Amino acid sequence: MGASSRVRLCFPGLSAKDFQHPADVKALEAVKKVKGFDWLTKQIMNLGLERIIRMQLLADSLKVSEEQCPSLWRIYKECCEVLDIDPPPDFFVERNPWPNAYTTGFTMPVVVITSGLLEVLDEDELRFILGHELGHYKCGHVLYMTMALYLSQILATIGQMTLGIGRLLGTGLELALLAWSRRAEFSADRAGLLAAQNDNVAIRALMKLAAPVEKIWKEVSVEAILRQAEEFEMLSEDKLSKLYKIFYGVQLTHPWLILRTKEVKNWIESDQYKSILESGVPLGEGRKKRRKKPAKALNVCPECGAEVEPTDRFCSNCGFKLR
Repeated sequence: MGASSRVRLCFPGLSAKDFQHPADVKALEAVKKVKGFDWLTKQIMNLGLERIIRMQLLADSLKVSEEQCPSLWRIYKECCEVLDIDPPPDFFVERNPWPNAYTTGFTMPVVVITSGLLEVLDEDELRFILGHELGHYKCGHVLYMTMALYLSQILATIGQMTLGIGRLLGTGLELALLAWSRRAEFSADRAGLLAAQNDNVAIRALMKLAAPVEKIWKEVSVEAILRQAEEFEMLSEDKLSKLYKIFYGVQLTHPWLILRTKEVKNWIESDQYKSILESGVPLGEGRKKRRKKPAKALNVCPECGAEVEPTDRFCSNCGFKLR
């Protein structure tokens, strides 16, 4: 893996609110208002899904640590420091040839990257992908992402246990979760950009997810991809195309990669991104210069210590019932 030798920055005291996409925040608020959300969350927690996921990872994946794959662990730890995440969530490499990465879990979140994706990324691109997944963790997405990922199977199980009531309650929640999940990717991409600290690397990593064919990567043009995104936006402005986008995209957990590319480019050009970069200090100095959090941010989950809002019923990071 090759990597650039420039000085990397970290951002002491970085909050999810500093980079979260407004559409992500709005959509998650809508999810929490769906009828049956509290009940369904409790049922999912009671199914023991997290234990099953963790057992599968421990049985057939590689748990990365300071002793196991130390060079990969170093990159991961640096990404955690950049985003001010301490301690880091557990990190696994899954034996799977398809390029993918995901974050899952409830009380014990884990970041997972497949062997297929690890093979196609250079070090800077890997930082973007790891930063993206850590962004989900930082933003408190993990509980809801796990629900979105497994909800169809969970609803079928709960439906059998509750004579169909769970399935009935879950339909609206499933659509709301999928709508939120697509928007949550925009926030995570911003965290990935902060971890990579290279505009072209972020877009290049997204393109490797879109076209995991090694023989064409050297010829892929970032500028041409951005022009393609502009063309897509122009083509989809009429009413019929908007209806098609809604119909085709309603069951997707991720937005189209071309839209993610455009959103990343927009944020690169924003004052918000520039302001965060200006607040950075060289990697390794972050722990010395950690900003004190204001008093209003001292609402924390008693189970995992994550920041929570006074109105939250569950911790979005670990699922703990707050009230």
